[in-house]
Amino acid sequence: MITLSPFKISIFLNCPLRYKFHYIDKLYKKYKKERNYLSFGDSLHRTLRDFFKIEIEERNYENLEKIYRKNWLRKGYSSLEEEREWGLKGIKILKRFYQLEDFKIKPFLLEKGLQGYYRSFRLSGRIDRADLISEEEVIIIDYKTGKTKEESEMVNKLAAAIYKFLLEKNYCKKVVKVINYYLLSQKKVFYTFSEEEFKNYLQLIENIGWAILKEKDFLPKKSSLCKYCDFVEICPADNG
Repeated sequence: MITLSPFKISIFLNCPLRYKFHYIDKLYKKYKKERNYLSFGDSLHRTLRDFFKIEIEERNYENLEKIYRKNWLRKGYSSLEEEREWGLKGIKILKRFYQLEDFKIKPFLLEKGLQGYYRSFRLSGRIDRADLISEEEVIIIDYKTGKTKEESEMVNKLAAAIYKFLLEKNYCKKVVKVINYYLLSQKKVFYTFSEEEFKNYLQLIENIGWAILKEKDFLPKKSSLCKYCDFVEICPADNG
């Protein structure tokens, strides 16, 4: 049986052929491209993870920037000038983040990979951060380094449902809400679920799993996302 993650579901819904190339034909390593926005996103995620690991009294902006420089990934940039531009953009983001956030909290989870079975499928996801708001209740924070509307609302809600399910299953805590924190704009998008709605989303996730297993054609789906795909050079939709 296959494992379902937010990323895998997103790929299948956006383009079944890309899913096939990546997960069935396993062509990812052969065609993988180093991309600046991926390195940038990883750099910021690692920085915030490590910053919240240090003692509260050491959480000042100077240390935040030091951690950022230490975690900076250089792959995917076309020139030193481009790398510098992205690096400065990251510093601006972190300055605003530092001004707005409460750094005295002690996160319950940081960059934690979780797995758990829902009916016939294993669900998998990595939680950027989870904060306790009471002994039994937590909020999940998912950092986003792209623009607010890059993912569809459906994909974001499915991801939130997976994170909620995994944390509740592994830690017996109640997830009150999932927050998509868009670092570039400092915008926060909140996702909450009624009991019935949560069941419906889990059912939808299971349905997607069965759809993947039953899929035979894996047809390409052209969209604005094609320019980010590693498989453009072998895609029949782009070359035919």
